[in-house]
Amino acid sequence: MSPTPAPDTPLRGLPGIGPARAQALAELGLCTARDLLLWIPRVETDLPEPIPIAQARARIGQLVRLAATVGGVSLQRFGGRSTLRLKLRDDSGELTAVYFNQPWLAKHFRVGEALELAGRMVEARGVVLQSPRIGRPDKPLPRSGELLLEYPAVAGLSTSGIQKLLALLLAKAHEHTPERLPAELLARHDLPPLPEAVRDMHQAPDAPRFLRARARCRLEALLALAAAEHERELERQNSAALRVETGEPALAAVLASVLGALPFELTQGQRTVLDEIAGDLARSRPMRRLLQGDVGCGKTLVGLAAAMLVARSGGQTAFLAPTELLAEQHFDGQRAMLARFGLHAVCLTGSLKAAERRSVLAQLESGMADIAFGTHALFSRDVRYRQLAFAVIDEQQRFGVLQRQTLFDKGQAVHALLMTATPIPRTLALALYGDLDTSILRERPRGRGQVSTRWLRGKQRDKLPAFLEQRLSAGERVYWVTPRIGEEGEEESVRESGQASAEAARERLAKTSLAAHGIELVHGRLDPAERSERLNRFRRGEVRILVATTVIEVGVDVPEATVLVVESAERLGLAQLHQLRGRIGRGTKDSWCLLFGDATASERFEALERTHDGFEIAEEDLRQRGMGDLIGRHQAGMGALEPQEELTLLMQAREWCRERAEVLEVYRPVAKAATP
Repeated sequence: MSPTPAPDTPLRGLPGIGPARAQALAELGLCTARDLLLWIPRVETDLPEPIPIAQARARIGQLVRLAATVGGVSLQRFGGRSTLRLKLRDDSGELTAVYFNQPWLAKHFRVGEALELAGRMVEARGVVLQSPRIGRPDKPLPRSGELLLEYPAVAGLSTSGIQKLLALLLAKAHEHTPERLPAELLARHDLPPLPEAVRDMHQAPDAPRFLRARARCRLEALLALAAAEHERELERQNSAALRVETGEPALAAVLASVLGALPFELTQGQRTVLDEIAGDLARSRPMRRLLQGDVGCGKTLVGLAAAMLVARSGGQTAFLAPTELLAEQHFDGQRAMLARFGLHAVCLTGSLKAAERRSVLAQLESGMADIAFGTHALFSRDVRYRQLAFAVIDEQQRFGVLQRQTLFDKGQAVHALLMTATPIPRTLALALYGDLDTSILRERPRGRGQVSTRWLRGKQRDKLPAFLEQRLSAGERVYWVTPRIGEEGEEESVRESGQASAEAARERLAKTSLAAHGIELVHGRLDPAERSERLNRFRRGEVRILVATTVIEVGVDVPEATVLVVESAERLGLAQLHQLRGRIGRGTKDSWCLLFGDATASERFEALERTHDGFEIAEEDLRQRGMGDLIGRHQAGMGALEPQEELTLLMQAREWCRERAEVLEVYRPVAKAATP
C-alpha cells in the first residue's frame, strides 16, 4: 500500500483539452487525469438487433438499432443552444434523429452516408430518435451481448473523443491511480487492484469484469467520504457547543411569539419535534439532527423556533436554502415576527449589490444580526460570524456533505438541523446519516383540501381550458410550470423536441380567453427584485396565472393556488414533481396536479397518481433513479450504481475506515484535499 500520490496531471494541456474544455470538465468535477480515469461511464449490455424504421417508430420509449441512409443534415442555433437534425431513410420509411447542443457533430455526417444508429425513440411533437450512438464500417456498434460504454458530450468532446483521451491515460494508469489498499483486503472482497480496475472499467471485455472494476473505482470516492465522516465524528465528540437555555420559560416565550404570528396552532408533531431539538440544544455536544417531513408539514416553523431559542442564549443562526427565491421568502416572511421577538435578521445571497453585501457581512461579524437567511453565499470565504452556534439547512438533499461542513466550519462546534421535504428511505437514511438523530413530521395542518393528480393524455387535454376557466372564475389561482425558460427564435426546435419553455407557454396562454385573468412569468434569470414583485402580484391576486420554471418548486406558499399544470413532465424526476405538487393544497379548497408528458415517464406519473405520501414517493424514487450524489460534488461518473450496491460499498468503506488504521491513514489526506 503506497502513500497518497503526488498532485496528479491536470487535464488542461493534454491533447485536445484547451481552456474552454478544461473549464467544462472542471464543472463536472474532472480536473486531473485521476479524476477522468475514475469517471464511471454508463453501460448498455444488450443492444437489440437492427429493425426497419417503420417498426422503430412504434417503439416509443425503447432503445432501438437501425441501419439507415442520411437524407439530410440541418443545424439550427438559437441563443447559446442548438439542435442538429438528421433525416434518415430506409426502404420502410423516414425518421428524424436529433442532437441537442452538440453543433460540432454536424461536420461528422454527410448526405448519402450509410450508418448504423442506436438510441431511444421518444414522442416529442412527433416521433424522433434522440441522441443516437453511431456505427460505421471502421467502427461498428457492439453486437448483442457486447458492452457499449457512454460518456456525456462535454464542450465538443463526444464519447469517442473522451475514449481517445482515456486511451492515452490508461497507458499510465498505475501512475495516476496507484493502489493504496492492502492486497489481502482486496483479495478477501474479490476486488481488482485499482490500475487494473480502471482499465477494465473503460475497456471492459465483458459485463462481470466491468462490474467488479466499477465497484473498485467507486470505492475510491466512498473511502474518502468515510474517512472525512470519521474525522468529523471524532471532532464532534471532543467539541463543546453552546449550551442553549431550553427550559420551560424559554420555550414558552418562543412559542408565544410564534403562535401570536400564526392563524393556527402547532400540530402535536411539531411540538414533539421541537421538544426533541430543545433536548439536543441543551447539551454541550453539537446537535446533528435530520428532520424529515412531507411538503406542507411545517418544518420551517420548527427550525425557526429553534433558532429563536439559540438567539436567546447569545448564538447566531445560519438558515441555508438552496435557491435565492426560497431564502428571500424565508427572510420576507419571518423577519417581522423575529423583530417582534427582539431579533434582527439579514438575507445573504449571491445577487446582493456590493454595498448591501458589505453591510450584511459587517452585521454578521459584529453580532448585530441574530439570524442570517441565505444561499451558498452563507459559507463564502469572506463571511465571518461573531458566534455561529446553529445551522438550519433547508432542503438539505440539495447540499453535499462537504458543503454542509464548510458552513459548520464558520463557527465552533455548531449545532445543526438538516431538514428535507424529500423524505429519505429508511435504509438509505441509515447508510447516509447513521450518525444523525432523526425526527419525522407526518401531520399536515388541519383543514387542508385534498390534492388529486392526473396524467393528461390525448383528448383529456382538450378539456383543460374549460376546467381552468371554472377554477379561475371562482377566485382560485393556477401555476403553469415548464422545465425551461426559453429563448427567442427557438420555437421550431421546441415544436420538434417537445421541450416546453415558459416563454412559449406564456405566449400560448396570452392568446386564449384565460389571459383575461392575468398572466405573470417567473424564472431564475430575473432580477431578484423583479421576480419578487411578480410573485407578489400573484399572491395578491392581481394576476391569477403564474407561468414559471421549476424555480418555484420550493418555498412558494399561496393558499389560493389550487391547480398546478406541468408541461414536459417527463424531464423532471419523481421527487421534483412531488415537490412541485407541494405548491398546491395549502388552503382549504381541493386542488389538482395535472401532468403533460410522454410515456417514457409513465412509471413516475402513475406513482404520483397513486400516492401523496412523500415517504412512499422516496422509496419509489430511489428504486427508479438510484442514489444520486453522496459526496457533495458531481458524482464520479454518470453510470450510477444500483442503490443496494452503492449502500453496500458505502458501509464497507465506513467499516474499513473505522477498523483499519492503515486505510484511514491513507484516505484522511484525500478527504481533506477534497474539502472546499
